[in-house]
Amino acid sequence: MNVILLAGGESSRFGSNKAFIELNNQLMVEKIVRKLNDYFNKIYLVVQNKDKYSFLKDVIIIEDLIPGIGPLGGLYTGLKYSDHDKNYLTACDMPFLEANYIRYLKNYEKEYDVLVGKYNGYYEPFASVYKKETLKAIERNLDLGKRKITDFYSEVNLKIISEKQIKKLADPEKIYFNINYKKDLEKINKFCS
Repeated sequence: MNVILLAGGESSRFGSNKAFIELNNQLMVEKIVRKLNDYFNKIYLVVQNKDKYSFLKDVIIIEDLIPGIGPLGGLYTGLKYSDHDKNYLTACDMPFLEANYIRYLKNYEKEYDVLVGKYNGYYEPFASVYKKETLKAIERNLDLGKRKITDFYSEVNLKIISEKQIKKLADPEKIYFNINYKKDLEKINKFCS
């Protein structure tokens, strides 16, 4: 399984590029890449400007094919480039990975196009798995002007991981945590303690 790591957002709510937040003397994107390398065959980093990320090793850096439309464009780009059928999607502002949860996703045996968690009644499109076959459904949605990742779920073979199952594997607040605002940085310390 490969991983698609999105770092192409404008971070308008945060005020600066979240990939370059420094945590314990290391950039967040470096920290995440290092962790992802423990679990996945290849990392496809989807960005707006490849030059800004040229310092990273052990990643395939690709520019967003449809910039400015959000995570769905990044997922589309990652799936286009990936050489594996199954791909884990995450973002550069999601610093917590849980080995048990990733192993569960990687070893899930049944057929599906999307393997997604549901927490507090909502789909969690990140920390989820997408097959390359979903590209056709994504393209149809993009052509219709739809921009949410979850918009194409009704068109594919979707497997939902229940909240109960997620809690057996990991802390859902932690694995789905992402940084949107500066104040969210304080929560990182809470999770690390």
